[in-house]
Amino acid sequence: MAFVTDQQTLNDLGIFGRVGRSSVYDLFKAKTRGGAAVLREMFNYPLESAREINRRGAVIRYLQEREIEFPFMAEWFNAFEYYLSNRDQRTRLAVEGNTLGHRMRELSGREREYSLLQKGVLAGIRIVKGTELLLQSMAKVGVPEEYRERYEQITEMLRDSNLSWALSLKNPKKLPYARMADYDFRFRFEGNERCKRLLSCLYELDVYIAVAGVARKRGLVFGRALEPEANVFHAEGMYHPLLSGAVANTLHADGNSNVIFLTGANMAGKSTLMKAFSITLFLAHMGFPLPVSRMEFSVRNGMYTTINLPDDLDMGYSHFYAEVLRVRKVAERVRQVGNMAVVFDELFRGTNVKDAYDATLAVTEAFATRKDCLFLISTHIIEVGEVLRERCDNVHFTYLPTVKEGGKLIYPYTLESGISDDRYGMAIINQEGIVEMLGSQRERVETQGDFEVDTQTLADLHILGKFKERSVFNLFNHTCTRGGEQLLDRMFQHPLTDADAINERSGMFEFFKEREVAFPFTRELVDRVERYLGIRVPAMRGMAYWKVYSLRFFRRVSKEKKYDVICAGVMEALELLRECAVFNASLGNAGEDSVYGRVMREMRDILENKLQIPLSVEREKREFSVFEMARYDYLLRHVCRDELRRLLEMIYETDVYIAVAAVAKKMGFVRAMAIARGNGENRIDLRGFSHPLMPGAVGNSIRIDREHNVLFLTGANMAGKSTLMKAFGIALYLAHMGFPVAATAMEFTVHDGLYTSINMSDHLNMGYSHFYAEVARVKRVAEEVCSGKHLAVVFDELFKGTNVKDAYDATVAVMSAFGGSRNCSYMVSTHITEAGSALAEKSEHFRFMYLPTVMKGKVPTYTYRLAEGISSDRHGMMMVANERIVEIITGK
Repeated sequence: MAFVTDQQTLNDLGIFGRVGRSSVYDLFKAKTRGGAAVLREMFNYPLESAREINRRGAVIRYLQEREIEFPFMAEWFNAFEYYLSNRDQRTRLAVEGNTLGHRMRELSGREREYSLLQKGVLAGIRIVKGTELLLQSMAKVGVPEEYRERYEQITEMLRDSNLSWALSLKNPKKLPYARMADYDFRFRFEGNERCKRLLSCLYELDVYIAVAGVARKRGLVFGRALEPEANVFHAEGMYHPLLSGAVANTLHADGNSNVIFLTGANMAGKSTLMKAFSITLFLAHMGFPLPVSRMEFSVRNGMYTTINLPDDLDMGYSHFYAEVLRVRKVAERVRQVGNMAVVFDELFRGTNVKDAYDATLAVTEAFATRKDCLFLISTHIIEVGEVLRERCDNVHFTYLPTVKEGGKLIYPYTLESGISDDRYGMAIINQEGIVEMLGSQRERVETQGDFEVDTQTLADLHILGKFKERSVFNLFNHTCTRGGEQLLDRMFQHPLTDADAINERSGMFEFFKEREVAFPFTRELVDRVERYLGIRVPAMRGMAYWKVYSLRFFRRVSKEKKYDVICAGVMEALELLRECAVFNASLGNAGEDSVYGRVMREMRDILENKLQIPLSVEREKREFSVFEMARYDYLLRHVCRDELRRLLEMIYETDVYIAVAAVAKKMGFVRAMAIARGNGENRIDLRGFSHPLMPGAVGNSIRIDREHNVLFLTGANMAGKSTLMKAFGIALYLAHMGFPVAATAMEFTVHDGLYTSINMSDHLNMGYSHFYAEVARVKRVAEEVCSGKHLAVVFDELFKGTNVKDAYDATVAVMSAFGGSRNCSYMVSTHITEAGSALAEKSEHFRFMYLPTVMKGKVPTYTYRLAEGISSDRHGMMMVANERIVEIITGK
């Protein structure tokens, strides 16, 4: 059966990579475009038999050791492949009888077509001759048995009469027509399929030679694949191939120790080790060279990893429930497929420590019953290890140590046997100086720049993304013009920090929301006027008029169309101006007295005072003379060009106002009122707010002010904490854009920026574990807060990447320090409810709220309505039980 895996695993391991990050695929670069496609296919479909894996590995090793080179230019393949794709008989070159002279005359008018054919034929000749050289170089050093069959297939292809003729030719640069016709017929028609099979074989060789080169350069080693029955994994000197200077480790597992239980402090290297193991095993199933000094392994039916798992708002899943469903999916695969390799980094870190303990123990113990599979599981809940040691005899306990020297933490990154009791999470936070930084004296800084937001925040809240269906931008992107869409994008990129500007823009949306005005211009008309204004015009009037006259003359003489283009542009510009006048008039006196009145007056001033054009003349009732056309063209494209462009800008603005207002009307969104900062004012008052991408979502109300500037949120898994925090962040972001928000009412003090930390992943390129990525994020926010800025900050599940003791200490220490910055607003959630009680005693600036769970028998239900206080709900293990994960794994 095929080696099974999924997109989550490919993402976890960086197999194909994301923008700005290196990938495993990029380690091996084929020379040709066809080779790149073959390489991707190999990555998508690893091999499933020991025989095939070892055969491919032997071929690549042979090419590596013999230093065989790929003697071709990539452009030869591009030209030949394109040439072979054209099998149209009408393009065939003929030489029979008198046809030669006729075809020569015919082709003299089609030189480009003939040139492409000749280029393809010459490329084919070079490829055939290069293949012979490649086979000869392989024969000199001895063809390995594993490649003998393919070698003979390629040799047989070269003996084919439709290809063999090319071997006797010297490298020609140009061919006579008669020979071209003959060679073209042999390649493109009679030998087409044989040529394509040859290319396929060469693309495979391109990959093998490229991979062999990487193995030689990087010192990679080939593993030995064993049959599944052996149930062995043994890797010596294993390291992560994308990390320079990575420390190597030895890892062994077999049927008597098929569950590897990994512990260690934050930053000790657990996630990196798990990725190194997974990437190595993945490459091994491709038959590729490996980042090891020695390795043998039993072939697996597939591999699933869970390392960086986000929540899934579209499906309504919290981070914990996403973990539960992931474990269930893996459990089903283990049961259905068997003989799997499974990797879990920090099982159930999205819940409270009691549920995480119970669930980790139950699931790991169930996995241990599947001795046909290989499991690598890491956790910070080391107490689970002690119980597993008593209950299971096939669990291998190993850890990555941390050494403290001279007050500094040192990480050897070398595996040791046993269970770690290292807890240095709080030490890392102290080492970064976050609490001390927040405790330092700061002064309020008045900023006049853009609203501050970063990539992490935009991704957390799904703000941007024209091509992302579930983005906030696309919720409002119902503009009718290209310029309107571009303006909408700029608004999303640059929220405002001036209360008057925010309220003016929100007033515009409110004006059109109340009137339900339709946008009066078509996209086609506006685009055509834009293009017309883009045509260059002479600056001197006389020259401009003469240009129009000359275009009219050439139109009559040579049927030149440029005069018609000018005429159409003038008439369409006049049509646009007339529609502007009609639209202005339709809004009447109510519009004049509104916030939109400024735009109306500017538009009327341009129409009536700047552009002296007979707007009352209907297009179809009158033909302009050449003189009139020249005059109006010069007026539009030169004299009043800036005014006409400003008119287009106002049209785009109106397009956005009408589109956003229509969405607000349909969705029931309201205007948010901005309050200028002054006298220490700090307030966010949100009533009946919900997530705008979830129609029918339950509304909630919160108030954050200077006296209670930290909202501390608790609640069980699936209660809705992450969704509520995203809804809060989106509302605040839209409010600073002056956009309507999903609420019944909102008033807010203008902030300088917004920072969130909701879906944090590790950052292997920077050498960050998940926990250190969290610490680095908190430090970044702390630095911004300490600069005296007026910020809004959202932290979902602070420090969930460490053990519960460090997470508790860090949450209390860091949030106490953050709360002292009274000019900032915070919303923070946690499963460590004990931290809430400690914070209540330490500071009076916290407001405690929770999302309750109501039990109906053994089934938890959720009201999604905020209540005052701290939650004590813990239903994580019940959710695991309801999904029947243990039963799926064990079959009991």
